[in-house]
Amino acid sequence: MPCSAGEIARSESRFTAAQAMNLIDRLQDPQLVADFQHLFGVRRKTRERDVKGGAAERQEAAGTSSENLLSRYLGEQKHQNGVASRRSCQRLAAPDADHKTHFRQGSTASIASDCSTGSGRSLMERLLGENTGGTEGSMGEEEEGGDNGQTQAEGQDFEINNRFWYHLFSLATALGGELFYSVFFCFWAWNVDGAVLRRVIVIWMITMYIGQALKDILKVPRPACPPVVRLDPKWALEYGLPSTHAMVGAAMPFSILILTLNRYQVSSGYVYSTTWCLLVCLSRLYLGMHSVLDIVCGLVLVTGLLVLILPWVDVLDHLALTHPASPLLTITLTIAMVVCYPATDRWTPARGDTTVIVGVGCGSLLGSWLNYQVGVTREPTLAPPYTVIWPTLNMAGLSLLRTILGLVVIVAVKAIFKALSFATICALLQVKAEDYVNKSGSLTSRHRLIVELFYKFITYIAIGFTIVYTGPLAFRLIGIERPTFYTEV
Repeated sequence: MPCSAGEIARSESRFTAAQAMNLIDRLQDPQLVADFQHLFGVRRKTRERDVKGGAAERQEAAGTSSENLLSRYLGEQKHQNGVASRRSCQRLAAPDADHKTHFRQGSTASIASDCSTGSGRSLMERLLGENTGGTEGSMGEEEEGGDNGQTQAEGQDFEINNRFWYHLFSLATALGGELFYSVFFCFWAWNVDGAVLRRVIVIWMITMYIGQALKDILKVPRPACPPVVRLDPKWALEYGLPSTHAMVGAAMPFSILILTLNRYQVSSGYVYSTTWCLLVCLSRLYLGMHSVLDIVCGLVLVTGLLVLILPWVDVLDHLALTHPASPLLTITLTIAMVVCYPATDRWTPARGDTTVIVGVGCGSLLGSWLNYQVGVTREPTLAPPYTVIWPTLNMAGLSLLRTILGLVVIVAVKAIFKALSFATICALLQVKAEDYVNKSGSLTSRHRLIVELFYKFITYIAIGFTIVYTGPLAFRLIGIERPTFYTEV
């Protein structure tokens, strides 16, 4: 009996879905990452340990390879969270007297105080979370404890046979890190073009927030280790999909290029932008931090976001500069972004890092609005595109001086506002600063979260404000300002 057209269509649909899932499983295979590392000179020393230590993970991966990705990571999330909570309860049931109360893995912040799932919490508790989703637990931002132990353990299990690729990809991955953008944003604002920077910061803030939030919603783990060698444990506690390094590695160079082409008479720079993006993406594979699927999803997501944002970024920038209610809207929206960030089932640095990004964006928008309102920046007399003014030796010297003095101011602002905001929130919550710093005492995980988010948000608002307002004001007072800064609207 011949098949009907509907049956044929359903059969083709099932076949296509199976092909898609097979492709997804293949792109998510950690062996792809391990093979890439091996190709560029990363070698494991103890293969036998890999076989024994990774047997359970490979068996579990094989057993679930044909499942749907959403059902694997979302459909069973409630069950997984419950198991994680019970394990955390068992692990934390009898801490010794000398052990600190805040753990970076299996944190007390990741479970409710009664070792339940916390389903009866208030709205604010659900938003901020008894599971913090990103509390530092200390005023320092350095990696400690479990991360260092992981690094040392990894250091005994692998060797680097090609130092060139190691240093190249280590440098490339820094192009997606906060330290690079801290310096890059300052240099660009003080020496290149403030109008492009304002728009780039908005794009950076939106894309990074969406990417980080999706990580903590989807909860897709990073590639299994072994067989992967993890060379960059700084972000090891974060989830993997999508890769925010891939997102920012594409968003930054291409948005800068497109916005610069719209303002200046410059030749195409797509080769440089593509090289930047490619190096950042490949560095995450080389360092063992992402699967190919993580990278691909990050690139697809950021491409869609750029298509949506870029046509409207000029309108958003004009409203941010000219609208009387711009400061109120900026503060309200950024606070909502911090508070409504999705909580996770375990500690990750994503929420704290996202608060830093949102704080910088808020501060830069407030500073730009103030510059325009007091007449520091004004509409240019000529319409773009403009001729590029290439720096002379004198201009290069002034740029270096502005950068050095400005970064000194940034460091001072960070130290001052970090101390003041930390002391303020501790006083408001009536908690001891020593309990937070030393991760001891009776400080609850929710209070610990509020302390961290508050001092980071305030501190980085001040830093963003300094980049676009306080720094240029200081340069103007001592006579080393950049003249075209005043017409970059």
